[in-house]
Amino acid sequence: MRFKLSKYLIQTDQTERSGTSVLLSTRTAKAFILKKALSEKIQREDWSSLTPDEFDFFKELEIIVPEQEDELATMLARSHEAIANVKNLYHVIQPTSVCQLGCGYCGQTHQKGHLNAEHSDKLLLRLRGKLEKKQFNQVSISWFGSEPLTGYPQIQYLAPKLIALAEEYQCQYASNMVTNGLNLSEKIYFDLAKNLGVTSIEVTLDGTAEYHDNRRYTKRGKPTFNQILKNIVSIVNNPDYDREQCPISIRCNVDKHNEESVIPLINLLAEYRLQTKISHFYAAPVHSWGNDAHLQSLEKQAFANKEIEWFRHLLELGFTLPALLPQLTPIVCLSVVPNNEVIDAFGNVFDCTETPYVDRYKGTNYIQGNLSDNTIDGERPLLSFYDQVAKEAYDCHTCVMLPVCGGGCPKSWVEGIPACPTNKFNVKEKLLLYVATNGAREKIPAYVN
Repeated sequence: MRFKLSKYLIQTDQTERSGTSVLLSTRTAKAFILKKALSEKIQREDWSSLTPDEFDFFKELEIIVPEQEDELATMLARSHEAIANVKNLYHVIQPTSVCQLGCGYCGQTHQKGHLNAEHSDKLLLRLRGKLEKKQFNQVSISWFGSEPLTGYPQIQYLAPKLIALAEEYQCQYASNMVTNGLNLSEKIYFDLAKNLGVTSIEVTLDGTAEYHDNRRYTKRGKPTFNQILKNIVSIVNNPDYDREQCPISIRCNVDKHNEESVIPLINLLAEYRLQTKISHFYAAPVHSWGNDAHLQSLEKQAFANKEIEWFRHLLELGFTLPALLPQLTPIVCLSVVPNNEVIDAFGNVFDCTETPYVDRYKGTNYIQGNLSDNTIDGERPLLSFYDQVAKEAYDCHTCVMLPVCGGGCPKSWVEGIPACPTNKFNVKEKLLLYVATNGAREKIPAYVN
């Protein structure tokens, strides 16, 4: 059999001091350090000069692949297989359509509404039906918004029933929450963690108070930063806080108007000694939410450059980073998995988290129906995302990052907005940062003969 060099390979430049480079096989999400001589053999596809052990090593990492293999078809087949074999029944539940904040970049229209008992019970019946039809080993719930904690009574009603349902079908149960943090008191946090099955919580701070309060203010124009930070600090300093059981992470939404506030925010969090108490801090570019918010974001390469700067600063101050090495992502999101859904506060069923409460998507096929009737199971166009990639509808079909990004947001591609992740623009820098991190040389396979 004849072989070729995989197209799903990323290599950093060689360092002058060591003469080595870092290679990443995105087909397997494996990285390793390589010396110049061996690197040149691989790039020349000089397989005969490799020892049997070397050849087997690179073949196992799928850096060397059969010459006739259609690699894109292989990656997409793995995605289809992963979707068919999903064992995690994942649903996003929006217990309320209310949010206290009036963030300028948010595309949602908030109104008074909460998930009532009738819809909650019908959701439980719908989940039970799915558990009856297919064997799952985990039930996962994401409490999302508007602002989920303005629907705290609804969570208190539904969460114990979800936990009991998972136990009945011998499934593990996990849930996370994305919250603005304004109502996240110690009492509520510990109820979520100890009684309501929440296993991680993400809170948003868009920079220090000067910046955050100009972006994430209440609908009456009141500041929110100090109360949110106070809530976080009091929770993580409580002796009962368990970073392993229910960690808090902090996200910063970044665009041109607050990019310079990220470093000061990191410094402030360090002053409160949150390095070892939160799970991690990360920044995310502001994206389109059925609006033009993405037009205020940094250019993707500019954001990627900034992210490396922020990562280095986080490391200097002792924070835990999000994963530097990309992970295999055969399934990009719930939109491509038939059994996974989003439920809003009115019992409407969606196939994407970005579509509820957004005027632009009213009456579109992103809405699958309502729990109160038999109209659910309508057409889900995003299920065909990987088929569209195969037809070369999106740039993903030529991208080296496809196996580790899954293609990015399908809805964004449909709307003509490239969904390429930050990793695409700074993955080489992240590989070098990974190697430079303490202990990385023990974690990363070295093949430097």
